[in-house]
Amino acid sequence: MVKYLPTVSFITCTLNSQKIIKECLDSIKNLDYPKNLIEVIIVDGGSDDKTLEIANKYPFCRIMVYKTDGPEIATAIGYNNARNELLVNFPSDNVIPNSKWLKEMIQPLIENPDVFACETLRYTYVKRDKPLNRYFALFGVNDPIAFYFHKADRASYFEDGWHLPVKVVDKDNYYIAFFNSNNLPTVGANGYVIRRKIALLISKDPEKFFHMDTSLDLLNMGYNKIAFVKNSIWHKTGEELFTFIKKRKRYATSLYLNKQNIRRYHLVDFKKDKFKLIFFVFLSLTIIEPLCHSIKGYRKIHDLAWFLHPILCFLITIVYIDTWLSFKLKILFNKNETQL
Repeated sequence: MVKYLPTVSFITCTLNSQKIIKECLDSIKNLDYPKNLIEVIIVDGGSDDKTLEIANKYPFCRIMVYKTDGPEIATAIGYNNARNELLVNFPSDNVIPNSKWLKEMIQPLIENPDVFACETLRYTYVKRDKPLNRYFALFGVNDPIAFYFHKADRASYFEDGWHLPVKVVDKDNYYIAFFNSNNLPTVGANGYVIRRKIALLISKDPEKFFHMDTSLDLLNMGYNKIAFVKNSIWHKTGEELFTFIKKRKRYATSLYLNKQNIRRYHLVDFKKDKFKLIFFVFLSLTIIEPLCHSIKGYRKIHDLAWFLHPILCFLITIVYIDTWLSFKLKILFNKNETQL
């Protein structure tokens, strides 16, 4: 373990997060790390519950209120106001699973000056968690498309070791991965640790900040080495299936379709990935192949949450097709109205 301990700023975006913020902040408080080297920047979107009252009880918290249209802009604001050497993108639904976590996360950054950021290899699997959360952890994604297009930044629990088709170096406690613009996974959130001087290169314009896009921006600047520490982060979304589906539909519209002119990272390239996308739709609607992945996972860890996979694949496909068609029809309708 490293001897030098850098200063660290956690960036935590909140909006009416009273149910989850205490456990999130307690997990930071319980770290085996000098508290004088830690600050937590709470970027709040205008909570009207007890979120800020709870956060004010933690002396390491610095609270800023900005009514933005979402957590991406708020994260950039947090980056721009951070004071410390390393920054952690740490949403309010994140919980650190053990006290040594931060020391483990900083190790690759201290030992490798050319590594600019790191993430956990997995999401924490907790047996008592809600079924959907267990599914996210077991598969390492909260969107099946990322899994099928080899863009999932976290490994599934049925995979041993490294999980992506990219060059890596195994450093015992972590991997160093070498990415290019064609194979960059969905990195940048949920326990993502980045050097502050690098983060400031991508956070100058909060309106154009999206964690996946800015990771691609950095890659295009020559920053292509990211470490994946062989530990995990508990992404405790607490979501139910209906809430999850509504959120994916909202995100697809507000964060992608409505902002296509400023988005740079594409989970699916409709020109290059046309046939892969058609094949994914076929697999999802027939459910056989997703079911095979569920069975494969169940053999490793006996949890029925694996079998949410064919259901999620089917529903996500329907929701995204419906969202895309609705968006296109709206554009066509508005165009016809303008012409009239």
